[in-house]
Order: sequence, then structure tokens, then C-alpha cells
Amino acid sequence: MSHSFRAESFPDWQGGEADLLTWDDLDVVIALLAEIAPGWSAELNQASPDESTIVVLPAGANDLIGPAFVLHRARGHVHLDQFRWDEYRKLGGFRCLADALAVLRARLTSLVTNLDVDWGAGRRQAGGYRS
Repeated sequence: MSHSFRAESFPDWQGGEADLLTWDDLDVVIALLAEIAPGWSAELNQASPDESTIVVLPAGANDLIGPAFVLHRARGHVHLDQFRWDEYRKLGGFRCLADALAVLRARLTSLVTNLDVDWGAGRRQAGGYRS
């Protein structure tokens, strides 16, 4: 019995990069966090066969520390969004992961720097620093 094989393209396939984030992408995000925000974590989630996200979380997923950031690909672009206090905001679509990570780096640096300043002010007020 002979079976014929006919390859058909997917309707939305444009011949570009797959719209999935990978374990290699997660490794790049984890390296970024280790460098600038070591208390933060990242995880790769795959909600369906054609959708994956990398979620970047502050320690304990605590909104007081900062928002959760969500990276995902759609139609050849990498999107960066944030979620904090039950508000989901789109931060932008980028040509590649490196461009999205440059924005993530800037936002994390600002959050970590502000957190250090705030904690330092609290210690000074509590008498933790002496001249």
C-alpha cells in the first residue's frame, strides 16, 4: 500500500524566525539578571505549541520591589510587556531579543538602583549609618 506525501506550509508562516522563545534565550536573560539584578528570576513558559514567554520576576514576585516583565515573540518581533498591581502594559516591539533586553536592562537598572537608595535611606533613618 502506497501513501503519497504532500508537504503543506502553515497559513501564517512567512519563512522567518519561529515565534517561540527558547532555552538559549532564557540563558541570555538569566545572565543579564545575574549581572544587574541577582535577586530577580526568569522562567520560560510555553502556554501552547506556538506560544512561549519568558517571565522576569522580582524576589518573591513582590510588586513592592518591581513589576514582572514578559518577553514574547509575535510576527517576527520580540515584545516586552510589564505587569504590576494588576495592570498589564505593553512596553514595545523590537526587531530582536537583544533590542528588547537593552530596554529591560535599563528598566531593571533603574529599579535596582532606586531600591538600593530607598533601603539605604531607611537604614540611615534607623541609625544604621554613623559618621
